[in-house]
Amino acid sequence: MVNFNNSIKQILGLFSFWFAVSPGFAQIPNGNFEEWQTVDSIENPVNWETNNNYVGYLPVAKTLNAIQGNYSLKISSTARDIGGNATGDGCAHVKFVPTEVYKYLTASVKVDTVDTNGEVIIRVKQWLPANALFEKIGSWKETAVTNGVVQVVLPIEQVGLDTLLIEIWAKNNYDLFTNPGYTEMIIDSMQLKTTVVVQESANSLLGVLYPNPAGETLHLQTESAIETLRFFDATGREMHSFSVTQSKEGATVQIRQLPAGMYYLVLRSKEKVWSGKFVKR
Repeated sequence: MVNFNNSIKQILGLFSFWFAVSPGFAQIPNGNFEEWQTVDSIENPVNWETNNNYVGYLPVAKTLNAIQGNYSLKISSTARDIGGNATGDGCAHVKFVPTEVYKYLTASVKVDTVDTNGEVIIRVKQWLPANALFEKIGSWKETAVTNGVVQVVLPIEQVGLDTLLIEIWAKNNYDLFTNPGYTEMIIDSMQLKTTVVVQESANSLLGVLYPNPAGETLHLQTESAIETLRFFDATGREMHSFSVTQSKEGATVQIRQLPAGMYYLVLRSKEKVWSGKFVKR
C-alpha cells in the first residue's frame, strides 16, 4: 500500500486546476509584481524589501518570463555578504495590515533549479502584540523542480487584523566548507483568500471515480499511475485521512476515516489533471 501523504509532501501540494473563489480576497501589495523601482542602480519590487545589495548579484529580480501580466518575480540564491561572498539565501518580504481574516494564500509558482540541500519557501507570519514578535501562521516549501507553472494553495491560521508579513526565500543551505549550489524560482499573482473551492475542470472525474456516493472505498480508473491525489472538504480544508493502493486498472482509495459529507478531489497523473467532487456517505 502506498501512503500518498508522503508522496504529496514531496510534490508539496502543487497542482493546476480551476478555482471558484469567494468575493473575499486581498491583493497583497504588488503581489502581481508589476511595479518596480530603481534606487541607487538597484531595482526592487515596489512595497517589498529585499536583500538586493550588489548590482550584478540580485537575488530578487524582475523577469520578462512572466507567469501573468508583464512581469514576475524571480528569486534565487545569489545574495552576497558585506565582503561580496555568496551567502546563499535570496529573500523578499512585505508587511501590510489585512482587512479580513483570511484562510489561504495562493500563488503561481515555477521552480526552475534546486541544487542539493536547496529549497524555496513561502512563509506567512502575523504580528502578536502580546509577544512583540511575528509568529508563523503558514508555510510552504519545495525542494524539487516543478513541472512548469503550478498553483500553491497555502492554508494560514490568521487571527484578527494585526499586521501580516509574507516572506519568499530561495535557500541553498550555504556552508563555508561546501559548494553553496544554486536555487531559483519564479512567482506571481500572490493573493489572500477567505475560501478556495475546487470546481470541476475540463477533465471531469465523471467516469474516472466510482462509486459516487461512496462508502469506505473509492475506485479511480486512470490511464497511468497517479502522481498526486488530494482531498478537500466543502470549506477548502485539505483532508489527509486516506491511503491508496495502485494496480494496472487504476487505484483504490480507502476513505473510511473521512467524515460523511461532500468532498473535492484533485488527481494528477503523468498525462493530465482531473478535478471534481464526490459524496462520502
